[in-house]
Amino acid sequence: MGNPAHILVAEGKSSGRRVSLLNEVGYNAESVRADAGLSDLAGKVKPNLLLLEAGADSFAVSRAITESPDARQVPVLMLDVDGSPEALVECFESGAGDALERDSDDAELLARLKPLVRLSIMEAELMRRAATAKQFGVDIDTSLAVDMSAEGYRLLVVGVEDDEFEAMCPLLPGTGITFVTEPDPYRAKTMIEDEKGESFDGAMLFVDAGEDRDKSLYFCHALRNDRRHFDLPLFVVSEPGAFKNPAEAYAEGVSVIAPSPPDCNFVGAHLRMLLRGRELRRSLGKRIATALGPKTADKLGDVYSAEFAKAHFARLLDDMAKRGTSSTAILFFIPTIGEVAALYGDEAAALLRRQIAAWLSGLVRVEDLVARVGTDEFVALLPETPRLDADIVRKRVIGVVHQSEFRLTDNVPVGIEVYVQSGLSASGSGDTLASLVARASEVLE
Repeated sequence: MGNPAHILVAEGKSSGRRVSLLNEVGYNAESVRADAGLSDLAGKVKPNLLLLEAGADSFAVSRAITESPDARQVPVLMLDVDGSPEALVECFESGAGDALERDSDDAELLARLKPLVRLSIMEAELMRRAATAKQFGVDIDTSLAVDMSAEGYRLLVVGVEDDEFEAMCPLLPGTGITFVTEPDPYRAKTMIEDEKGESFDGAMLFVDAGEDRDKSLYFCHALRNDRRHFDLPLFVVSEPGAFKNPAEAYAEGVSVIAPSPPDCNFVGAHLRMLLRGRELRRSLGKRIATALGPKTADKLGDVYSAEFAKAHFARLLDDMAKRGTSSTAILFFIPTIGEVAALYGDEAAALLRRQIAAWLSGLVRVEDLVARVGTDEFVALLPETPRLDADIVRKRVIGVVHQSEFRLTDNVPVGIEVYVQSGLSASGSGDTLASLVARASEVLE
């Protein structure tokens, strides 16, 4: 099964073909008319995404959706944009989350719509999390104050020197974005990971078709597997031959790809849309995180209590039934904690348990809810997420934990390598948290 998200497609002659494409890969897509009533329809139906063909009235429709209190949470992806500087600026200023040029293929569409679908899922999860938290006596502010200008952000430019970048992209300094260059991808990886160093809102990577290609791809992989920056926007400028096609680049974790030499207007407009999306996700994440506190957390502190997870899953399941979507749970069992208790005592085991809880909470996406459901068992609830995408999250979490060492009390002389067992379970009608966890425990690996 693909992603069950609901997508409205408002375009001309190719509408039927794109609707068929989206439905074939598992989305719930339908064609609608691109007229003045589209904003009201989006506010009533509340789809996960609106695909809107660029045209005379499309920018006004996008603005109306952005300004509507009922529809503003619906992201807009502009289709068949002519690529002119004026059109790209219009896309950005109308509030569109992304824009695809006329020569974009289906693989590019499927890759580029994913972050926008996720954005709408985060908004819906914020409202659900706030409602569940209220049951436990916690009030959450669900309003968002986001700077829509996408100015003041910092971008790490990888693979070129300062003078090369200035020669290729002379207009970019006028976008209001600060650019920091690092020609070596290995050093750039260290800069991204340095918690005490400079922070970046995105990265721009120059990939050539020669011997440095593997170094550039290493940076892609490192970024997507970093526990703090796995969703950082990554804009790639690629020489001919560096990738067989755009689909290969998107499979490597690229957010947007452009040919070299880059068009400054294209790069500037897309960077601003990417960074604005990043700021929206960050703002939503901060609001969602406020639901975790003394009244809702497990005694470990960094994860929710089983009671909260039980109440929230019931709300999530009800919402999924109304929206015609489904969710997935990942169960994590940590046998290493029991082994540490036997070797080094309960104090060391308790410390490892707290560390694991903090790591699991930090490694999943901000919209995912992690709760402790057993002594050394944790469940992550992934809203509106198909098994395939949930498995990507599962593998990233497992990979990071298995490659790490955990330092415990003074009487534990070595770093502890942790082994994690995990299993997936998709939600279904009539499920409870207990039944969801039970199915996942049957497929632990």
